[in-house]
Amino acid sequence: MTQPTRIEDILLQYAPLLARIAATYEADLGLREDLIQDISLAVWRALETFRGDSSVKTFIAKVAHNRSVDHVLRESRRNKNLSNESVDDLQNLTSNTTNQEKHLDLMSAIRQLALGYRQIITMQLEGFTQLEIASVLGLSEAAVAKRAGRARQQLEQLL
Repeated sequence: MTQPTRIEDILLQYAPLLARIAATYEADLGLREDLIQDISLAVWRALETFRGDSSVKTFIAKVAHNRSVDHVLRESRRNKNLSNESVDDLQNLTSNTTNQEKHLDLMSAIRQLALGYRQIITMQLEGFTQLEIASVLGLSEAAVAKRAGRARQQLEQLL
C-alpha cells in the first residue's frame, strides 16, 4: 500500500474519533472544522515517526489531544473572556429530544473542565484503558485514575 493511500485510509478510519475529540475542545463549528484539519495535518506529519510502541488509535489520539490543547491555549490567548455563548447557540439549534440535550449538556460540562481532566474524560469516553491514557499523556496509571475520579466529581457537580 502506498503512503498516500495509507494516510487516506487512516484518516478516513479515524475521522469519527478525530471529530469527537475536536468537539470536546471546541464548540464553535467553524473553529472545530479548522481544528479537525489541523489535527489531520498533524497526524499526517506524525505518522512518519510512528514506531509501533502503541496502537495506531492510541498514537492518533495522542496527536489529536496535543493539537487540541494547543488550539485551546491559542484561542484562550486570543479571547481572554471565553463564554458559553457558542454552547448556548448550539443548544438552541438542536431539537429538543432528551438524548440530544443530555449530549449537549455533557459536552458543555466537559468543555468546562481543566484541560488535564478534559483529556482523560474524553479518552475514557472513547474507550481507552487507563494504561493507554497514561501512555498518551505521559502519566502514571495512578495519576490517571486520580484525575479521572476528580473529573467525574466535577462533571457530576456541573451536570
